[in-house]
Amino acid sequence: MPSAQKQQIDEPLRQAADALRADLQPLLQAIQASNISHLSSLHPRGKVLFAEGEAARGVSILRTGKASISIASSEGRVVILRIAQAGDVLGLNSVLGSSFYNTTVKTVAPCRTDFIARAELIELMERSQPGAHALLNILSREVAELTERARSLLLPQTANAKLARLLLEWCGESGVNGSGVIDRVFTQEQIAQMICSSRETVTRLLASFGRRQIVKITSDAILILDRAALEEVALG
Repeated sequence: MPSAQKQQIDEPLRQAADALRADLQPLLQAIQASNISHLSSLHPRGKVLFAEGEAARGVSILRTGKASISIASSEGRVVILRIAQAGDVLGLNSVLGSSFYNTTVKTVAPCRTDFIARAELIELMERSQPGAHALLNILSREVAELTERARSLLLPQTANAKLARLLLEWCGESGVNGSGVIDRVFTQEQIAQMICSSRETVTRLLASFGRRQIVKITSDAILILDRAALEEVALG
């Protein structure tokens, strides 16, 4: 009898088609048509898929779960550039543009990935026009997202406003229009890395939001009690 892990890897994805990035489907079709080999794996939360400075061996297609994409300074300060979602192709820019990964990718929830070696990816681009076109579309979208993220980090905003904007962004991803619940997937240290601040500052700000009854913090969630007030803080 196959193991539970193998069954989970082998079973078809049960996500709706629109749950994945729209530009991923053409790539998956090109991979299947070209008989490109790939390795499917399950990863626990906290697993580093690849680290900044490592040789770029290939890309990982994130099929389920979430992962943080970060960079670090020479002094060891970490900034999380964005959170990868199901449908993202991780490491694509590094594999196509250089021989080393320029970011660190770490799972923040249990994930399933499909790994494609660099040589296989280059072969796909050379032999399949649809595959090359799909990869360029994905790369273009990722660059646009990173540019927008960099712009938001560089805006002259207070940590207060940046944290409020981040919480509102998570509300949008969850489809929350009024008050709602955000699962506490990230630690306060990770939240600090997303807004270029310190963990102590995030702790203080969340406590302040709580006293003002804008949010309520529980052991497993952040409850948005007053979205209008949070939007006002975000304008700060």
